[in-house]
Amino acid sequence: MSHLQVCTRCVLSSSFPRLTFDNQGVCSICREYDRWTSGWNSKLPQQRKTLEKICAGAKNKHKEFDALVPYSGGKDSSYVLYMAKKELGLNCLAYTLDNGYLSENAKSNIDKTCRRLGVEHVYYRFNSDLMNRLYALFVKKTGYPCSVCMRAIAVGIYKFADMYDIPIVIQGTSLRTELPLSREMAEHGSLPHVRAVLKGEPIAAECKRVLCDMSIQRKVGHILFRLSGRKNPVTYAWFNLAEYIDWSYKVIFDTIQRETGWTGSEDTEHMDCIIHPIQKYIQNRRFPDLDLDRLRFARLVMAGQMTREEALRKIEKPAEQCPDSVLKLFLNNIGMSKDEFDNFIDMGPRHLHYNSPTFIEKIVRTVFSSREAGKY
Repeated sequence: MSHLQVCTRCVLSSSFPRLTFDNQGVCSICREYDRWTSGWNSKLPQQRKTLEKICAGAKNKHKEFDALVPYSGGKDSSYVLYMAKKELGLNCLAYTLDNGYLSENAKSNIDKTCRRLGVEHVYYRFNSDLMNRLYALFVKKTGYPCSVCMRAIAVGIYKFADMYDIPIVIQGTSLRTELPLSREMAEHGSLPHVRAVLKGEPIAAECKRVLCDMSIQRKVGHILFRLSGRKNPVTYAWFNLAEYIDWSYKVIFDTIQRETGWTGSEDTEHMDCIIHPIQKYIQNRRFPDLDLDRLRFARLVMAGQMTREEALRKIEKPAEQCPDSVLKLFLNNIGMSKDEFDNFIDMGPRHLHYNSPTFIEKIVRTVFSSREAGKY
């Protein structure tokens, strides 16, 4: 790290793709962050009122469920479920994708939280053999297996939302606190990407549901919701709770411990998935100076939830490695040797070769190109 420049505000280093620094040594991601979060705090009171209006509208539709909450059993989604049920008064259906690697701690938290909150819950599990073959295919073709789960999660959301005609879907992703990632580091399982990877593959015939898209009615409803500035869902809405309220990890952790009996470490990320360390393995191998913890701490510094000095102390420790037992389990299940796996990773971020949106998708991306927190 000594040969790399480190941002004087956060802890990102010059090894981050396309990162630049100004005359004060502040990185371009920090400056961009300041621009799109400018004025956010002053808008919070109005955003909360907008959120309450959206929820009141959902309740007035008198459906069997007011909201669907995708629920991993982790901190963020536990907080979303608590807020949706107890603070916003929504009758929720909680849904969990079981990818075959759901941890026992996550299952325990899911059971405790849903029981305490009085929330109905469903699991959705793809055939484990099929999932493992998909992981193997995505590793071979893209070097990145996580797109499989991201796509499967979305499919479950579509299915359950349509099954019960649920007006709103509420998730717990906060752009203000999520890891800063370049396009080389991750692919979030978009339909065009998964469709492109599966094209011409024999396995595609077995998993047509993986290519399931949102229904036309729900898609139109969501577009209208976005056109309203995420304020007025005419029919359906899909949004992140963090777009409307402050997203403090200290508050989140204290609340779910106190109100739901949630157990786990405050610093643990993605404790719901046994094989999440595989993502760390890939990141550390491709970007040895940009482990996931450094990225997470950098964003928390930008958000004012951690000091730069605290972040520097934390990253002095060696980056957490993927346990051999986890790697062995995953490779055994996907039928791949470690040498083969490493070779596929070392071929680079080939997921970038499989991301060709359709004409309509290009239009939608252009119209809704802004991700500025201040414009939610």
